This record gives sequence, structure tokens and C-alpha cells, in this order.
Amino acid sequence: MNSKTQILIVGVVLIGLVSSALGHSYLTSPISRSNQKQSNSGCRGPLCYGPCDAKAASARTPITIARGASVSLQWPRNNHAGGFIRVAWAPTSQSDSHAAFDANIQEIVCHERGGCKPDNANDPNGGDSNPSDGSFLPCQVSITVPPHLTDGLWTLQWAWFGGAFALGDYYSCVDYKIQGGDSGLKPATFFLGGDYSYPGQQKCKFFNTDRLHQCVNEPCDNAVYPSGERSGPAYGFSSTSPPTVPATTGAPVPATTGAAPKPSTTGVKSVTTGISFKPSTTGSKLGTTGAPIASNPDPSSGNCAGLTVPSISPAVITTVDTWGTTLRMIIQITVQEASLANWQLQIIWPSQSTDTKIQAVYNAGVKGCESTTPVNHAMIQPTSWVQTQAYGSILTIEVMASNNNNLSGDYIMSNTQVTVFTS
Repeated sequence: MNSKTQILIVGVVLIGLVSSALGHSYLTSPISRSNQKQSNSGCRGPLCYGPCDAKAASARTPITIARGASVSLQWPRNNHAGGFIRVAWAPTSQSDSHAAFDANIQEIVCHERGGCKPDNANDPNGGDSNPSDGSFLPCQVSITVPPHLTDGLWTLQWAWFGGAFALGDYYSCVDYKIQGGDSGLKPATFFLGGDYSYPGQQKCKFFNTDRLHQCVNEPCDNAVYPSGERSGPAYGFSSTSPPTVPATTGAPVPATTGAAPKPSTTGVKSVTTGISFKPSTTGSKLGTTGAPIASNPDPSSGNCAGLTVPSISPAVITTVDTWGTTLRMIIQITVQEASLANWQLQIIWPSQSTDTKIQAVYNAGVKGCESTTPVNHAMIQPTSWVQTQAYGSILTIEVMASNNNNLSGDYIMSNTQVTVFTS
């Protein structure tokens, strides 16, 4: 064999490897807009930023289906473990918009579910010999067409995120014509855990991110968890929450509008984010040091931004996770006035959190000022796109902070005070 022949063979092998790497995962049933099953081509940045594998102008002839019908979604594991699958809907006319799908999330499930698995049971992150079209042992889930979708053209979005190892986001879309079936309220978003590594558990194995829109490019360009492999529920959900939740409360939503019900502050689960309201508890509670807890100060006493007007929009801490000397806090704001403008979120840390400092802020906020006088507190400013919010909007802010005092998550959650201020 001469050197030119050797180079040619190596080149062909490399091309084959690159082609295989580009595929990764996508819907194989139903057929996506660009027929990814036939092309074996996944859709993610920098070649595809979503929200679909092709623009709305390239939508396929829609599949006619009724509300309440069951749809089996299938995709190949394709030699990659871990991550989450998000299923969402948008009117086909709005299916070039990420925001349209983000506002209509149906459910989030684990990537490795429904029978897909690695060839070697002792190597859960190992490869599999399944064909990339997913025809053998596909990953899969059955969904029900939601009752609030109106008659007309809708697009189902399948999105994969948090896959090994440092993968970007992947997208597939299927176009439908919704016709007939019983109409009803918009169901609340839910998370369904349980994958090959954690069967029957309300969590999934994932890598670098537990949410969409963080790892746009590949390898992951904006990791939430740079350490790599982790396990847990999807962002905004608890590992102890049941896999399904009832429809949201409030006034019924007419089937002809598709509008979401107004949010409630009584402990229901948010339709737009899927994060449970969990008001902070009151009363005396011990931290890890065993010292008694001092009462929380007046909110206006800790305000390095100089704001003096509290908003009527409530802020609620929904989650606090701690590991080592780091804490993660998720705060949800529900807009209860006609328009919330030029606002800031105040966080007054518990009296024992003497060394707590913000490390990063994600989603709808950015770090503003911090001060230890007269109390240890911080002010979170809104990102530009949420400076002004209308009634009914739900904003979710994630705060990463130091926890050098090694306080428990329950203690921090119960004794941290959050208040929205306006200028």
C-alpha cells in the first residue's frame, strides 16, 4: 500500500468519525422537519442554534392529531450518556422563537429512558452499538397532546441538553395540525426522572448543565457545573417532588386563546417555569452551629442601592442547595402590579451567614451592590430584557454564593429575607 492510499484511507476514516460525532441525537420518530433520521445529523451550535432543526419556512406537511392523543417520541442514545429531554410546544408561526417554546413547556424527562443503554453494563458512560437511526433499543417517551392547544398549526419541540461529555444543546421539531379532542386547562410543567444510571429515581445523570440555553456551542461554552458529571432533577424541580402535578389553579383558560392562567402565590406550581413556590418558614430554627436565630431585620435597613419603596410583587425562595462552601439559591418573583419597572431584588442573609458573598447570578438578574452594613445583604439588578414586566410575569433568578459558615440549606432558606424594591 503506497503512502497516498494510506492517506486516503485515514481521511475516509476521519470523515466517518466526524460525521458520526456530528449526529449525536435527534428525533427519529416522528420524523423531524429536516428528516434528521435520514441525514443522521443532529442540530446544535455553532451549526444550529435552534429552536428547531429547520426554520418555519421549511416546515413539513403537518400531522393531523387531536388533543388528548398519545404521541411516542423516539431518539437514539448514539453513544452518549446522560442529560435531559425537554418537550415544548409553540404555534408553528412562532416556531423560530426560543421564547415561544420556553413559554409552553410540557415536560422534562431523562435522556436515557425507555430501554436505551450502553453495551457494557459496567460502563454506564460507554458506547452502544445501536444504529444512529435509533431503530434498535431507542430512548423513548410517550406524551399526551395537551388540552389547551387550540385548533390550528402547532410545532412540537424536542430538545436535549446536559449530555456527555460537555455536549451543546440539540433540537428537533415536528409540525402538527391540532384538530378536535377535548379542550381544557393548560397543565403544569412536570419533571419525570429515572434513567439507566438512576432507575426509578426522580433525577437524571447529566453533564455541565441542568437547563437549556446554557451550552449553546460545543464543547459546552457556559457550564453551570464545570466539574462535569452530576445527578439530580432538572433545573427548578426538587428530587423529592412527585413526577406529575395537577393543572394549575386560577381562572380556567379558554381553549381558543391558549393563554396561561394568572399565577398564584398560594403554593401552586408555575406553568411557565415548573418551579414550585415554597414560602420561607418562620420561627426559631438552628443552623449547623446550634446557635439561636436572630429575627430578620426590617427590609429597608439593608439596602446598599438606596431604594426605599418595596414592591407588592412577592419574592419567594424556592430552592437552596449547599455543597462544600458554596450555596445555590433559586428565587422566584411573581409580578402583582400592573407594571413592575426599574426594580431590584434585595437579599438579607441570615445573621449567622457572616461570610456569605455572591459569586454569580443567572437568568433574570445580575449582581448589583453588596454590603455588611447595617446587615449582610446584597441587591440584584434585572438584566436588560426584564427591566419592565407586566402583571402575571414570573421571573426566576438563580444566585450562587459562598457558604463559608457551612450553614444548612434548610437554615439558609428559612432565615434569608428577599424583597423586591422599586426606584
